[in-house]
Amino acid sequence: MTKIILKKEIPQNSIIIEGFPSRGFVSTIATKYMIDELGMEVYGYMESERVDSIAVVHNYTPMHPIRIYAKNNLVLIFSELVVPIHHIKEFSGELIRWFEEIKPKQVILLAGISGLTTEKEHEIMGVSTNPELDKKLEELKVKRIEEGILTGISSELLLGCIEKKIPALSLMAETHYTPDPLAAASMVNILSGVLGIKIDTKNLIEEGKKIEEMYKEISEQIKHGKNGYTEISEFSPMYG
Repeated sequence: MTKIILKKEIPQNSIIIEGFPSRGFVSTIATKYMIDELGMEVYGYMESERVDSIAVVHNYTPMHPIRIYAKNNLVLIFSELVVPIHHIKEFSGELIRWFEEIKPKQVILLAGISGLTTEKEHEIMGVSTNPELDKKLEELKVKRIEEGILTGISSELLLGCIEKKIPALSLMAETHYTPDPLAAASMVNILSGVLGIKIDTKNLIEEGKKIEEMYKEISEQIKHGKNGYTEISEFSPMYG
């Protein structure tokens, strides 16, 4: 019902980053930005009878909504489709099966979370499955989660990685807006440290500041009885 189709071979011992939609579209914005900045190529896609037939169009080209990008030893799973909650186990099960096949060095899962009050805005929090990744979180000053509940496809993949003994790291960005490019920029900065590569987030930060200013302006308009909701639709949740 659900399967991964590859057009090019993925090397073993790669680092896989998962970017299914999450709160604030943080994961999808972050992964799309990295794809563009690093010049990554489409290596394959995921298809399933469990979701409606959807084709997305980018640069005049029709594409599958869940695509697999790669460059060297870095692999990104980028989705413009929200997996229905009752099909999460099937999608995550197929991905874990694929992980077992290609034997990744580590899997990094991305998500946005809201409703938290932290010392700094757009703080990144994390949880990992082994001491080496715990040490990396400490080096990057990422706040480790001591107690909590994780949900969605990222949490299902995390459990699958634990079961199959695949090193995994889950990163979550504090988010307040939808879309939230500033939270995504914070995520990309941490990913740069985890991966040991430089990714300039200047453009993402500039876009995020524009959106936050718009939200603040609309909030003020609402307080004064004006309707400004439609203005947000000018911004696509998929940055790039």
